[in-house]
Amino acid sequence: MIATLEITRVVAPARCGDADAADFRDLADVLTRALAHDLGRDHLRWIASEMLPAWHEQTYRLQGGFVARRDGVAVGALAFSGPTEPGAREVEFDVLAAPEARGQGIEAALLDRLIDEAGHLGRDVLQTFSIHPIGWTGPTVTAPTAYGQIPRDEQTEFFLSHGFALEQIERNSLFDLTADLAPVRARLDAAEAVAGVEYRTVTWTSPTPPDYAEGFAFALSRMSTDVPASDLTYTEETWDAERVRTRDERLRKGGLLVSVAAVVHEPTGQVVAYNELTIGEDRARPTHQWGTLVVREHRGHRLGTIVKCANILRWRPLVPTSPFISTFNAEENRPMLDVNEALGFEPVASAGAWKRVL
Repeated sequence: MIATLEITRVVAPARCGDADAADFRDLADVLTRALAHDLGRDHLRWIASEMLPAWHEQTYRLQGGFVARRDGVAVGALAFSGPTEPGAREVEFDVLAAPEARGQGIEAALLDRLIDEAGHLGRDVLQTFSIHPIGWTGPTVTAPTAYGQIPRDEQTEFFLSHGFALEQIERNSLFDLTADLAPVRARLDAAEAVAGVEYRTVTWTSPTPPDYAEGFAFALSRMSTDVPASDLTYTEETWDAERVRTRDERLRKGGLLVSVAAVVHEPTGQVVAYNELTIGEDRARPTHQWGTLVVREHRGHRLGTIVKCANILRWRPLVPTSPFISTFNAEENRPMLDVNEALGFEPVASAGAWKRVL
């Protein structure tokens, strides 16, 4: 007989090493082990020490989670987050069972807890991603955008059977940081020549320099409005210099090194494109590319190529031991995928974006 499942709300500890931090550490551990099992690689880790500052500082984004245990052993985890702007409807989440505990209804039990939580929060939209390695065979599901497919595997069947609709496919790609970067330099030079004198490239290591804080806040705010999102629900976020400073401090407390390459539009002084690369305290781990955005009104000047190339070239001397960069892009975002493919990013996984309206 299978032991009773116990689901516990995760409470953020003061420090990850404290005695009361077991649930928090287990949440990160279960999600990490499950992803590594499903993908056959461990580049998408949940690092408890990097997560904790965001759980402590929830002015701009709520954070929470649950851990499922049997006989005291963590066998499932669910982490959720969402914007705190007035009127926000969405809760974004990740739910996975440990590899050794699949097929026991753990994910469904955790999802039920999330639905209750969404009700308490006044939210009626649940959104998540399923991650699948490329190279599968068998039946597939195509996104309504008509761009990209994911396998009809256990994850896909789980979300379909629980009332979720597939809205979009993202591609996870890797860039080899040990490769010759001369082609990257050549592409940067060519792109800057096309962009012309109205656009100036700037770079910095977090924290954001005061001179760029407001401009960077503007660019970050456009991530919620200017990226391909199919029918997913994204509340428009409000950013200012204070929010940028709060974010920088949170990243510092998490031990993250962040490099930013941005483009300033000289006539207005506005930051109109940016790219972020980040890595944790283990500098031999993969690098993660976070936001890459060209503000809608300034597209068509190769600014995406500029910020990607400038940051890659800056990153090698900063972190010479990181083996590769991991990034996600919507399959319908052909302009950004064109840039990635030209630079040598190779696809390794597909992510299905799922939505359920309660």
